[in-house]
Amino acid sequence: MTPAADPAPLAAWLRDTRTRLGLQQADLSRLTAQAGEQTRITQPYLSRLERGERDLAALTPARQDALRRALQITASEWIARTGLPLLAHTPTEDVLDTLELVRVPVRALATAGLPLAEDEHSIIDHELVPVRDHRPGMLVLEVQGDSMTTDGGASGIRPGDRIYVDPGDLDLREGRVYVLHVPGLGLTVKRLRRYGEHLWLTSDNPDHPPVKPEEATTVGRVYYHQPRGHRL
Repeated sequence: MTPAADPAPLAAWLRDTRTRLGLQQADLSRLTAQAGEQTRITQPYLSRLERGERDLAALTPARQDALRRALQITASEWIARTGLPLLAHTPTEDVLDTLELVRVPVRALATAGLPLAEDEHSIIDHELVPVRDHRPGMLVLEVQGDSMTTDGGASGIRPGDRIYVDPGDLDLREGRVYVLHVPGLGLTVKRLRRYGEHLWLTSDNPDHPPVKPEEATTVGRVYYHQPRGHRL
């Protein structure tokens, strides 16, 4: 069985998923009641869940399933994030979805060194990646800096977030996000921008100025961002 999730990141994930959908807690409460009052989760309880003050596992399986569906969370992501089982009568297509997972090592987006697949010592965790998001040789990296945060650090790619990197996509394109190794700067995640005839590595955080290194090694393009699940 998948171990129970840490309540603090789980609370943040629930909150971020709701806000990404443009829902208020009251809206979410109404959505959980679509199958009847027996599946409704009250707004005060939702508030406590998002603050990490209440345990998601304390909800009945029916309420857990109602919350999952209201937040448009797939069965596979639900299990990977929460460690909780699915409701027994979950539709067949959702059950099949849980079987389509690939276990991928997670490595820290360190300040130096390339994230090599054979380097077992750099693994800090494992991520259950749905097959639809898996790519051959992909890397899952956990971000440590704040250079790609936005809105004063409230959104964007934040410290502790995870990014999926496609090492087979090395063609540098305007506006895309890449992981690169820059001498003197180390391993970094940057957005590519063209100013005049030159390509610059820019940060989404305006406090970090753009850089134009003399040389850089492209590790791959960032194509997915957890926990919010934004495609890049």
